[in-house]
Amino acid sequence: MQVRFLEADDVRTRFEAACTRLGESEARRAFSMAMNKEGRKSFTQLRRALAQQSSIPRGAVNAATRFASATRATMATVTSGTGRHLPLSFFGAKQFSYGVRAKIWGKAQSFRSAFVVKRYGGGVFKRTGKARFPIEQLWGPAVPVEMLRDEAYAAWTDQHPRVLTESARLIELMLTGTGFRGLPRNRARA
Repeated sequence: MQVRFLEADDVRTRFEAACTRLGESEARRAFSMAMNKEGRKSFTQLRRALAQQSSIPRGAVNAATRFASATRATMATVTSGTGRHLPLSFFGAKQFSYGVRAKIWGKAQSFRSAFVVKRYGGGVFKRTGKARFPIEQLWGPAVPVEMLRDEAYAAWTDQHPRVLTESARLIELMLTGTGFRGLPRNRARA
């Protein structure tokens, strides 16, 4: 699953106006720098929100998510999440007389008539019929599915207005010649 940030029409028109004043190469550079800065911030917030809203361990969230930076050529950041549904053993599944309890989606949930099989990595299973077999494994949330829900999705979408603000700030610095490390200074003032 990939989630791509595509700029809005207002962003495109402001960017084209800056291109004519600053030059296309430097404007693309400033816009990609803004996308990378705000994209990384929202990526960190997305990871935190994923771990909090789904109770997936932070290490598993970090291993399953990736951020691809924007370049002058691509002009797009890519936030991606991979993986399948995680077994309930990831969520501290414990056997009780009534079944199994695990903490998923921020609260303890009980699974009646379920049982933990230590031989299969502590997986949680449930019988599908009255007989002893067959049994099926119970699963928890998956990182790609949770990325598009609630706080995690909101954390990702919050970057859109901030990209425009940051790119405008960088372009203003380039046009006034104030400059900072990584951006050219106005040579007429020097």
